[in-house]
Amino acid sequence: MSASQSGPGLEIEPAGGDTATPLNLRKRVAAITAWVGPFEGRRFLDCGCGAGEYVRAFEALGARAAGVEIEAAKLRDAGVRGSARGLSRGDIQRLPFADATFDLALVNEVLEHVPDDLAGLREVHRVLLPGGRVVVLSPNRLYPFETHGVFLRGSGRRLSHATPFVPWLPVSVGRRFLRYWARNYWPWELERRVREAGFEVVERGFLWQTFESISGQQPAWMRSLRVSLRALAGVLEAVPVLRAFGVSQAIVARRPHA
Repeated sequence: MSASQSGPGLEIEPAGGDTATPLNLRKRVAAITAWVGPFEGRRFLDCGCGAGEYVRAFEALGARAAGVEIEAAKLRDAGVRGSARGLSRGDIQRLPFADATFDLALVNEVLEHVPDDLAGLREVHRVLLPGGRVVVLSPNRLYPFETHGVFLRGSGRRLSHATPFVPWLPVSVGRRFLRYWARNYWPWELERRVREAGFEVVERGFLWQTFESISGQQPAWMRSLRVSLRALAGVLEAVPVLRAFGVSQAIVARRPHA
């Protein structure tokens, strides 16, 4: 789904994604650390923090970490796990923090669900200190499989996650025949959105998936081959020309001083 297809009909996908599974968590924390670390003593905000896994990970690296999450169920889960410290309920479109509060922010596979993605990015810009940085991770439309739910209009039937080239369909075709759980950005669309919010883009990156999803949404053959697929993804990620087709794209951006 293109950024141009944004609107209030976007829905939050049910729990079960793999961004906080062990390998993916370690992989993303390592990438984010390479982009914007070190974290010692710096004020860090995770926008759309889920149950707080990334908040705790960056806290362990020395950050003064906080998280905001719109879904009460995820915050309850954090409470059950004993990891709710520093987490609060809130909307990225109206962050409950004063201007210029944080040194760093993370928007990790969240922006694609936000009804007004530009408003969300502008709020992140507002709460960052001048010179502060944000890492935005979001689905990559160059990746040939749709990682969020896609449904046929009319029948409501959900397409398999293994259906190829759904993200590459023209916008007009997608709007006519499909209903999406979330947006899917071309890399240049996401970069334009970040710039429109007032940021300076300082770095781009791409990540291949770790095939850890425990949601049961992946086809059985994919789950049975996950170790081999993980190894293949590592090879593809190491080749610069193929890295750009990874499941997620990243933009590292800075709030200008002036």
